[in-house]
Parts: sequence; C-alpha cells; structure tokens
Amino acid sequence: MKDRIILATVNCKKELYAGTSDDFSAIAPNIPMGLLSAYIKSKGIDVSMIESDVDGISMEALIKQIESTEPLLCGIICAGANPASSTMTMAGVVDFFKKLDRKKSNVKYFIWGAHPTVLPERTLRETGADFVVRGEGYHAIVDLFHTLHSGKGVEHIPGLSYLEKGVYRQNQDAQLIEDLDMLPMVDWETMNPSRYRAHNWHCLGEVNKRTPYAIIWTSFGCPFQCNFCCINNLYGRRIQRFRSIGSVINEISVLVENYGVKHLKILDELFVVNPARIKEFCDRLQDKGYDLNMWAYARVDTVSRDLLRRLKKVGMNWISYGFESANPQILAETQKGCKRSADEVIRMTQDEGLNICADVIVGLWNDNLQTMNQTYEFLTKYNFEWVNMYPLFAYPGTELYREESRSWRNYALYGYECIPSGTKYLTPREVLEFRDRAFTRYHSRPEYLEMIENKFGIETKEHIVNMTKIPLKRKLLEESNSSK
Repeated sequence: MKDRIILATVNCKKELYAGTSDDFSAIAPNIPMGLLSAYIKSKGIDVSMIESDVDGISMEALIKQIESTEPLLCGIICAGANPASSTMTMAGVVDFFKKLDRKKSNVKYFIWGAHPTVLPERTLRETGADFVVRGEGYHAIVDLFHTLHSGKGVEHIPGLSYLEKGVYRQNQDAQLIEDLDMLPMVDWETMNPSRYRAHNWHCLGEVNKRTPYAIIWTSFGCPFQCNFCCINNLYGRRIQRFRSIGSVINEISVLVENYGVKHLKILDELFVVNPARIKEFCDRLQDKGYDLNMWAYARVDTVSRDLLRRLKKVGMNWISYGFESANPQILAETQKGCKRSADEVIRMTQDEGLNICADVIVGLWNDNLQTMNQTYEFLTKYNFEWVNMYPLFAYPGTELYREESRSWRNYALYGYECIPSGTKYLTPREVLEFRDRAFTRYHSRPEYLEMIENKFGIETKEHIVNMTKIPLKRKLLEESNSSK
C-alpha cells in the first residue's frame, strides 16, 4: 500500500445526459473535488485526482487504475457543478461499487458529497464502501488518512459514518470551517481549463469557442428557505459563508493570465446577494481590465440597476434568475419568499445589456396544465435568451423528500429513466411530457430563433436548431404509449 489518497469521480455522463452529452452539455471541472485535493495536499499528503467523467474513463478502467496504484485511501466524489448533481451521480457510484471486487482489494474507500451526507447509512449499505464522510470533509479526510496509517480506530473522527459488523455507526458531526480563506486555491495546473467546455448557452455567439473554461466559487450555502432546494445538505443548516474578494480576484487573475480563460461560471448558488461585496468585486475586477464572459445566479429581489451595470462592465454577460413559477400562489408555496416584481427586474436587466437564463420548475405540488402553461406564456412573453425548464424532483435533504426505494437514475433530468415528482393533479408522466415538449417548443419558436440570429448570428441559431432535433428517450413515456 502507498501512503497516498486518490480522489475520483465516476463516469456516468452518457447515462445522465443522453444525446446532449456529445456537443451541447458542458464539461465542467469538479470544484468540490479540486478543493478537497488542494486542502489535502496542503497538509503534506500525496494526493491525486481522476476526473473520469471529463477524461472518458470507464468504470472498469477506473477500478484498474485505482487498484494498480494501491493508495491507502480512495474517495469517490459524489458532487458536481450544482447541488442536484450529488443525487444524480449516485446511480453511477452504486454501479461502480458493484463492479469493484473488494475481496481482491486492500484499498479503503470513502464516499463524499451532499447526498451521502444526508443519507449516510443507506449509502453505505447500497455501495459497501468503508466510510461515508459527512459534511465539508476537509478535516475528516485528513484525520482518516492518518488514523488508517497508524492502525488506530476511527471512532474519534467527527463527520465519519461506517458499518461495524453490519451495525451502523455515526460519529459526531464535524464543525464547519469558519474562515474560508484557509482553503487553498484549486490546483489549476492539474485541473487545466483547456480540458473543460462551457455550457452552450453561456457562449451564444461563440458556440464553437467554449474552451478554455473554468468555474470559481466565492461562497458556500444560501440563506433562503426554498423547500425544493438541497444546497445546504452539506452544511446542515441554512447559512451562507463568504470567501474574501481579494482571494476571488487573485484566482480569476491566475485563470486569465496563466490559462487564457474567458468563459467563467461563478459556482455560488446565490452570488448577487450582498451589495457592498458585489461592488467591491466589480471595482477590483474592473481594475484588471480582463475580457471575460461570466455568468452567475441572482434573485430578482437581490439586484439593483447599479449592481447590474457594474457587473456588465466587468464581463458578467449572463444572469440566471430562478423564477420557478409565474403563478403567485404556487410560487408562494415554494417558500422562496420573493415579493418583488419580476417584470421590473427583467426590464432592468435587459436595459443594462445582460442576457437572462430563466430557470423555472414545472410540476410543483399544486401545478396543473393551466398553471404550467401560465409559466410557459411568461417565458415567451419576455423571449429570454435561454430557458431551463426543470420538473420537480424531491431531493434527499429537502422537506419534500420521502424515503423510498426508487433508483437514483430517476433524478437525472436528461436520462432515460427520469421520473420526476407528480403533482396533486398530474402524474409524473404528464409532468415530464409537458416539460420536454415545452422546452423544445420554446427554443424552436420563430420569434425566438429570429432574436437569436439577430443577436448572436446564424451559426448560433443553427446550433440551437440542431439541439432541438435531438429527441430525449424516456422510459416513462414509452411505457405510457405502449399501454394505450
């Protein structure tokens, strides 16, 4: 055995993203894994990363690579570019452990991410992993490595869960890191931005120039109470903690000056939330004079015209707003707590020259065909540059989740086995069918394609037309049609 840690993602992209995985989806750096790796390395431990989903490494090849390297400890990372990724990737993680012959292996395996944090016992029993690391994991993984090296017991390590002769054991929770600036910068020399590709909509006008690409984080968590959101699963409570702006600007400088990055996503679930902090971000970034194409999340009640104008000047070309529903009663039931007029903010954002990625959920509990069509008509009214339509998934860790034995594949929006939640009035099949048709219909409308061509060019228009021609294969819809 070698005194080292391997961190790895499992490649199940084809299964999760179907036909969109080839040309239209992003190829994203796994920032949570990159942060873990950088922290472990800062503690003097030999650590390496295997991004199987980025490099197209099969599960069998990944197992062979891990076992031939013989690390003391291997972490399977159940996380991605958004909070929902953790549950989506669990399907692949379970398959990985089924293929793994533990009888021939001396490697100790742990699983880390938001999903296993809230379902640690189920994760252990589904996979046969040695440990689940709950919470942020930085201290726990380092402690686990040293403890295994010394041959001592693990019962003292906060944030660790494991099975002992078939009995579930859960150590005390680990405390959250107080000062986020103690975390080192992601090792961009290893996670080279030339390996990654931005979302197609992020690069409208440059759809064939989506590389190099990087993602940067400036905060952890979110203070709001949306009942469908699993962002705070990893942190245990509704909280948002911030990294210093100086640290953020320094990392952007490294990405631009050393790796030629232009396309940049801000990972925060809610970036535009603190006006003074955003102003500092813009002032310090404007001094650099970089040519950037950035996008970030905001709420309609956290922006102002001044902030939008400042953000546009430093290269924030896209703002993603979570509108969720156009029906006031249904929106209120999400506990989003937003009372500001969306119309005012949409017009203001458009006036300041920012593109809008509109996120909505079709299939909230009291949705029916009429209310979902109301949301669709809201989208067409403003002819947004891009629309993401999500059916509702009751993610583990949210108050909507109910313990059940369903496959984690059901949570993959673009996957064949996708099964969203139903509503009081609609079955999961009806919700999924509406979502798929509405997404294609929106991005195929003549007035939309005309706007895209005028704003971004004929090449971008043709790219979108080709995207909408790809049918999503749905087991749920096939079964329904065959039963008629």
